[in-house]
Amino acid sequence: MESMFRSGQITGDIRFRRVSHISQAKQKMAVAPGAIRCKRAAGKGYMGKKDLAGKDFFADRKRFAELLNVVIYQGKEVICAEGIEYIHRRYPSFSGNGEMSRDILMKDRERNIYYGLELETESDYSMPERVMVYDACEFEHRIKGIRKRKTEERQKEEKLDYREKKSRIGESDFLLPVVTVVLYLGTGHFEGRQKLSELYNIPKEMQNILGDKLPDYKFILAEADFLDAGAFKTDLKDFFTAMQCRNDKAKLKELIKTERFLRMKEDTAWAVAIYLDRKLLTEKIKKEGLTVCKALDELLKDERMEGKSEGRMEGERKERISIVRNMVREGMDYELIRKITGCSAKELSMAVK
Repeated sequence: MESMFRSGQITGDIRFRRVSHISQAKQKMAVAPGAIRCKRAAGKGYMGKKDLAGKDFFADRKRFAELLNVVIYQGKEVICAEGIEYIHRRYPSFSGNGEMSRDILMKDRERNIYYGLELETESDYSMPERVMVYDACEFEHRIKGIRKRKTEERQKEEKLDYREKKSRIGESDFLLPVVTVVLYLGTGHFEGRQKLSELYNIPKEMQNILGDKLPDYKFILAEADFLDAGAFKTDLKDFFTAMQCRNDKAKLKELIKTERFLRMKEDTAWAVAIYLDRKLLTEKIKKEGLTVCKALDELLKDERMEGKSEGRMEGERKERISIVRNMVREGMDYELIRKITGCSAKELSMAVK
């Protein structure tokens, strides 16, 4: 790892922007950012659309600031939307193929703190190590920046002593902390570990003996299904309210009829549509040009009709098995029974039992 860091492979391109340059172009066209990005990504698969929609949605500085204020600072307005800037950074992939990057990285200019946000729809069992690597890469980027600045400021005839060469930073130089939040957008609880020490396969007594001497690393976890939606003032309130109705069709049906939901901004509505985990919903929106509320209402109706149809078919199947059972008791030939009733071999077998 150290040789990779020192070889200069880590590159960081800081761009001061509210969101991506793609989003800025879309804002000029007055079109929902999430909608365009996700529609362009249609060929990249459903999970790819989720990733793009989530990054675009949560990279909005107001949403980002409010989310982290609620998750980290219990709702206190510590992070100010006007005081943070989007940081675009890429790190070398440890697999040796291509690069890796955080989902979202913001810098609090006033307090010199970086905030990272990872959006997860599935549990990642190596998440503590992944976050640790991201943070280590950011620290290395900072050290390389300090070293480069010092080298440029130094006179040509001045040489670095051994300590300076080894440290790469001076006694008066400091790193900037990185606070990472993992937002789990899947249903239920995140099933992965939150601490690096939970990945160690060592006896519990050794963990107790080592105590705080055991190297550890942890991240802050927020789960969409268990956040207090009422703690938000922006459209995050609508987003998390919808997320918490995913598995309750009755609540979801009532929600889409509310005035607040009907007046939801287009990019918020698109993010909700993506993360409701109903693939047919996004297809209806794109192909039929429907609003999220209309498409969701139609989809729920279709699901109810499908449920009724399945219930009717199940009732007919049970009635047929009952008839076949009576015919078997009367001693009728099995082949004749199947010919008369049209039952399957499996249904006949169930009736015989």
